[in-house]
Amino acid sequence: MYVIEILYLDLDQIYKSGQVFRWIKLKDGKYIVINKDKTVKVEQKKTRFMFDCSEEDFYNVWWKYFDLQTDYSIPNYAISSIGKEEKIAATRGKGIHILNQDLFEIIISCSLETATSVQRVSQMVNGIAKKCGIKHKNAMREAGQVIWYEFPTVDQIIEKQDSLTAQETGYKHDMIIDLCKSIRDGWLDFDVLRTLDYYAAKSYLTDFNGIGPKVADSICLYGLHHMQAFPVDIHIMKVLKSMDLDFEDYYSWFIESNETIRNNAGLLRQYLWYNEVNPPRRIGNVKN
Repeated sequence: MYVIEILYLDLDQIYKSGQVFRWIKLKDGKYIVINKDKTVKVEQKKTRFMFDCSEEDFYNVWWKYFDLQTDYSIPNYAISSIGKEEKIAATRGKGIHILNQDLFEIIISCSLETATSVQRVSQMVNGIAKKCGIKHKNAMREAGQVIWYEFPTVDQIIEKQDSLTAQETGYKHDMIIDLCKSIRDGWLDFDVLRTLDYYAAKSYLTDFNGIGPKVADSICLYGLHHMQAFPVDIHIMKVLKSMDLDFEDYYSWFIESNETIRNNAGLLRQYLWYNEVNPPRRIGNVKN
């Protein structure tokens, strides 16, 4: 067990921020987090976090995964200063971090996300892992025996492509297999992709079938950690419509003119998305 105090980190907010498809929720503030071939049970009590792992694993794996080297108070303060809507969103979502997730898993997850809701994508991604990935069993205190599946490799998906049904890939089966073959054959080269800046990476990704600007932005943000990326989906469009703005105006007026916000546009996007999708609960006429 490794215990640490962390400010500006909230597991529940990250879980509900649209970037997580494979966490297992045990209860509010307690999750089993899956990352490649690693898993850890994490519990939060205010700013105190208990990682059910060694100190070595915490710093070798989970420190980077949760992006704990970044001081999120700086962009949070800058975003809070933009305007009323942004201040509310940044206050309500101040514990959101942009995770450092596996690039291949994020490419597949984000490509499926255009088809349906985050919840449905989670079912599909976990279905692909169950059909094609390696099965693991872990005995965890309080959680008992946990069965989980490592997200498969490109070759594992191609090998078992005929077993994947609409339950796992929706109507995007052929597109997912085409992407896997492009990666296997070196056309979509991860080594090249990781060397590119945000704009070049987005352009590179949109050359591939099924990856439009929104999906490319999501991959840049969640898979490559390009914090300038600002994926625009129906929820963000709804937020901008409520402000009587389109994305181009919003970007030029509220993002482009401020370097800190421009370099953390993806975090601003997550705050706005979280606030829209997870509105405050109301008890009578009082908001919580």
